[in-house]
Amino acid sequence: MSKKLVVVAGATGKQGGSVVAALLNNGGYTIRGLTRNTESPASKSLAAKGVEMVQATLPDKASLVEAFKGAYAVFGVTVPHTKDSETLQGNNMVDACKANDVPLFVWSSLPSAAELSGGKVTGVSLMDDKAAVDKHIKEVGQPAVILYTGNFTENLLTRPQLIRNSSGTWEIQFPFSPADQVAITSYIEKDLGPSVVAIIDHWSDMSLREKLTEEPVIACSYNITGAEMAATITRITGKEVTYVVSEPAIIPVPARPLFKWLAENWNYPGTIPPPILTDFGVKFHSFEDFVREKVVPFMAEQE
Repeated sequence: MSKKLVVVAGATGKQGGSVVAALLNNGGYTIRGLTRNTESPASKSLAAKGVEMVQATLPDKASLVEAFKGAYAVFGVTVPHTKDSETLQGNNMVDACKANDVPLFVWSSLPSAAELSGGKVTGVSLMDDKAAVDKHIKEVGQPAVILYTGNFTENLLTRPQLIRNSSGTWEIQFPFSPADQVAITSYIEKDLGPSVVAIIDHWSDMSLREKLTEEPVIACSYNITGAEMAATITRITGKEVTYVVSEPAIIPVPARPLFKWLAENWNYPGTIPPPILTDFGVKFHSFEDFVREKVVPFMAEQE
């Protein structure tokens, strides 16, 4: 019996890469990865592991329709801050799934900032564009599970938010106050992929399918405050880390009022990590895990 095909957008990126790694670890699916360049070192590395790498771009719907042929499931994630809106990219994936009668589209999304704030915060395309795709999914009737992620734990190192100052001291720079809890996906590399694969594994169970589709699934591992993050890094590394409330340049100006509104008014509801995923057997990692595996070597390299 042939294995079911799963197509992964952004296969060489953070989110798609996590999904590909989890699928490879699972071993029960044929994997097709989408990339802009099949000759890149990252693409060739995945191909060597048995992933079928195909050239396709999210703004080109025709390339997606071709790439999604024969798929049982598609994992969709968009590329922010490009000339092509995330709504266009996401809608193209939805339409390509629909054109191929794909049984499942797992969509990495975020709630609308405008809707969360009751119209007080607008122009945050990073969130609003994704939320518009959620609506398109329902409008065209594409079977889908919508995932909401949080602030990526990896951002501590890649944005960067964990900074070594000229004086040699360390601090975390983030817009939330030290006592505000933030839903954080811990961490994309380890947790997102297993969550997606667990959803695909259980999609054929109609009773579970109803639970998976009645509302977005919160793909976050824990709530943690900035003060707790700093204290955890200090305890594990033995290096004093302080938390500083700031507005990094990486955050678009329209988004900055949103951080203040979120901190004062909203966080993901319910239990985190969500029982629907832990009941599937997904083992979420802790912030301590991330510190030991990623932060410790990062800090050593900087000193």
